[in-house]
Amino acid sequence: MKDRLINFFGSEWFGMAIATLAVAQTFFLASRYMENITLKYTGEIFFYLGIIIFLVIFILWTIRGLTIHDKKWSHWNNLTRLSFIALVPIILFVINHITIELYGINELMARLSLYNYFFSYFLALILGVLLGYRIYTKEINRNEINYAIIIPPLSIGTSIFLATPLIGYYHGTIAESIYFLVLMGLGIFFFLYIFIGSVALSGHVSNKSGSSLPTAMLPVGVSSLIIINLISINSFGAVIDHLPFSIYTVEFVSILLWGFEVWNFLVMMIIVFRKETFGYLSVWAYGFPLGLFATSTIKLEEVTKIVILGNIFIFIWVALVLLWFYGILNTYVFIRRGILGSHPDK
Repeated sequence: MKDRLINFFGSEWFGMAIATLAVAQTFFLASRYMENITLKYTGEIFFYLGIIIFLVIFILWTIRGLTIHDKKWSHWNNLTRLSFIALVPIILFVINHITIELYGINELMARLSLYNYFFSYFLALILGVLLGYRIYTKEINRNEINYAIIIPPLSIGTSIFLATPLIGYYHGTIAESIYFLVLMGLGIFFFLYIFIGSVALSGHVSNKSGSSLPTAMLPVGVSSLIIINLISINSFGAVIDHLPFSIYTVEFVSILLWGFEVWNFLVMMIIVFRKETFGYLSVWAYGFPLGLFATSTIKLEEVTKIVILGNIFIFIWVALVLLWFYGILNTYVFIRRGILGSHPDK
């Protein structure tokens, strides 16, 4: 029984932690937008809950890898599980970003954050390279081809969350280096999304697996992350004096990308409660993309001053909170099925 319980905790469980942190982030954004301190305190509850969930899952996931002999290579031999490991650097970026938002940045925090930035960035890069290697060399099961495989390149782009406060603190060579890595990461995840995302879409269309269908929300996160990167890079002007984008270009491209987000969001909201997706951990894949969608929407509202975007942000935020509770329900069902022996390992 003990081994059976430990065997549950594959890398897909990290989706629960990042979804909880995404909820926290949207509460902080909503508290500023609506000028409501209670929302900020609620966001702090979700933030600390997200950290606890991450630590517990990371410990159990590590124990699983070290103690269950026949499962040690399961993540290497399964593209989906290999891809979900890339949620770890995303979680580290987001936790560090929110910590700075809550408590500010001093010399010690800046130093630790800089170490975390480089560690998480290159961890994401390495995982992306490993995924590429496995895609080219592994005999792939059709169930492995889903949008989860875009998480490794996506994780590199999330470095922007930590890069923004660090560039605001540091100057000179360090700021230039971070700026270079941000642009490099933007190029990596954008072009890999075009190619790997096309493969993932083909896999979804041909396979139509209910267990992996929720990961189709991830393209919303990709478009949103590009918007967040563009708007944030544009704000580096005080430190970097050779920015490649004007605010008008950023606004134009961001609105184009945001339109695709809306389309994908509406499609996924129609199918979100389909029966075949119920009872799988993959429903947590809704969390992070919607958190990015909410963030990009409120940032776009700040840039364009289009009032309706604020209302849309609130709608996305509420939808994310409701889907978080839906994820809790699905997790309970997943565990219960597993204990009864009727649920597969993944």
